[in-house]
Amino acid sequence: CSIFAYNSRLDSIQAIVANHLLKKIDYITESRIKNAAKYDENLSAIKEITIPARSNNIKQVYHIYVIRAENREELKVFLNNNGIDAKIHYPVPMHLQPASKIYGYKKGDFPVAEKICKQVISLPVHEFVTDEQIEYVSSKIKEFYNWRLSS
Repeated sequence: CSIFAYNSRLDSIQAIVANHLLKKIDYITESRIKNAAKYDENLSAIKEITIPARSNNIKQVYHIYVIRAENREELKVFLNNNGIDAKIHYPVPMHLQPASKIYGYKKGDFPVAEKICKQVISLPVHEFVTDEQIEYVSSKIKEFYNWRLSS
């Protein structure tokens, strides 16, 4: 992020797609919530994984499904090599973005944010992910950490 700004323009094609998706918004939202709950259940026992705390009074839609993972870089490569679209969203905390330079922040000013940025990984959670695919992703994460423990 080189400058803080807004980009809120919507061209005609995007408006057509958005209008189409709005008709299915309840299905999309509920699918993502259901998928995230399955991941939470499947991954919660893995000690190398931290699932963010969930609040009962907040309905989270899960634009992305993010967990914190030990050995995140190796896990991402392992998942990608096994056909899983795991990604690193937002690897640089806001205070270290070029746009924040004007505020004088430096590495170490927000150590928790910096630590979390080195641990987060996103897993597929969209409405097209099947239960079988979630099980596959979960099994591969379990396989990775069992391998890490035995090597």
